[in-house]
Amino acid sequence: MGTAGRRALRAGLALGALALVLQGLRGWLASKRYEFTPAEIAQLARHHAGLDHELAFSKIIVELRKKHPGHILPDEDLQWVFVNAGGWMGSMCLLHASLTEYVLLFGTAVDTGGHSGRYWADISDTVISGTFRQWKEGTTRSEIYYPGDTIVHQAGEATSVQWSAGTWMVEYGRGFIPSTLAFALADTLFSTQDFVTLFYTLRVYAKGLLLEANAFFSTLGC
Repeated sequence: MGTAGRRALRAGLALGALALVLQGLRGWLASKRYEFTPAEIAQLARHHAGLDHELAFSKIIVELRKKHPGHILPDEDLQWVFVNAGGWMGSMCLLHASLTEYVLLFGTAVDTGGHSGRYWADISDTVISGTFRQWKEGTTRSEIYYPGDTIVHQAGEATSVQWSAGTWMVEYGRGFIPSTLAFALADTLFSTQDFVTLFYTLRVYAKGLLLEANAFFSTLGC
């Protein structure tokens, strides 16, 4: 077998291995038990939609801690962190994070917009205040969402997104969450080069993972 043949064989084996990994990942995500449901988070957010966003967020955090003890970060670990991605800029406060789920508060104090990103995860956002505009791929019209509305971004989708100043929402993501970090951190790495924000983002995600690991081992009696 010549050099070209060996290279083709190696490439074929690598692609086959990748396909097996992806298939295994899809099977795991489809069969595992999740801590939260999209409907639960959306209903909780809708119940507080229209309130001052800071008051709404404080009530939502309290209720989530009651329903999911040990799965919401403690107050000392809650931090508003800038997010630069797809040309837009917002701020997030992570409440829960694992390899397959996250719950966070998100919004912006200024008008902003850009590309939504394309993820290996389903993401839903429920508006607490302000307005959110979405222009879906393949269409020629946009839609506007108001407090109490829920926007669902399916895995693999891409849209144009726009937030008006003072828009705040509750977001739930389900899928292979580490895959979303590439988009979430790309502008920070290659545009703003705000490595302090990069550190804050990775640190709070690590804290979420550690909290979930602790909850998992607690169920095993360790």
